[in-house]
Amino acid sequence: MRILVTNDDGFDAPGLAVLARGFAEAGHEVLVVAPRAEASGSGAGIGPLRAMGGGIHVEVVTPSGLGGIRTLAADALPALIVITACLGAFGPPPDLVASGINPGRNVGRAVLHSGTVGAALTSAQFGLKGLSTSIQAGSVPSPYESYDGSRTHFESAAALAVALAAHLERAPARTVLNLNVPNLALGDIRGVRRASLATSGLIFAAEPVDGGPRVRFDLGASQLRDGAESDEALTQLGWAVVTPLVSVSEDRRPEVDDLVTTAMASASQFLVAARASN
Repeated sequence: MRILVTNDDGFDAPGLAVLARGFAEAGHEVLVVAPRAEASGSGAGIGPLRAMGGGIHVEVVTPSGLGGIRTLAADALPALIVITACLGAFGPPPDLVASGINPGRNVGRAVLHSGTVGAALTSAQFGLKGLSTSIQAGSVPSPYESYDGSRTHFESAAALAVALAAHLERAPARTVLNLNVPNLALGDIRGVRRASLATSGLIFAAEPVDGGPRVRFDLGASQLRDGAESDEALTQLGWAVVTPLVSVSEDRRPEVDDLVTTAMASASQFLVAARASN
């Protein structure tokens, strides 16, 4: 497969190099195009296009660990990089967009805001397949995603991503998988499970500091509940988890259909009355 590897941590991030190298060693045609600067938390944002002068700056770079793999640094957010690649700016469009490896899980509501996940979801808008890969930062078990001096086992996440990619090659168009891996050596991971999205988010508290102009955030994971089967809970328990994600789609819930029908009728009556008063 032709695989575009990108991330939201920048072109010289160690997880990016490990992921790209894993795909290349598995025989895939790999192109790396990543942001010049960190773009964490950018979701599927593309930035202020009008301020970009009709394009973005892209240049060839040679970061450590990526020797022999074509690597470009772009002054762009991850989703815009994916759009640009899918439109053929860097050669034939990819078959798969692989984003990561992000140091820190992207689970629960946090996937909405993740540049790692946003890049993978953007690929679906072009009928492609996407894979976002993240690894827990810090020691396991640890509910807080922070570096604590322990080794980050990027190679474990890369190995699982390469294994999933072999199946994505045969997957339906627009399939997007979100992979989260505990920070463990490959042989110490308990297994791979499908997981639902947790209901928690990255920020679990926000409060003003001493009545001043600053608001403080508390970051971290929620407390585990017995029997929890979410992506957040299972990774904390040592499982690698896969969650299929759907990009932008219409809301087809019956109760929402009823609301929209009623609202449109009311709005139509408003327009008729407005025309009559002219």
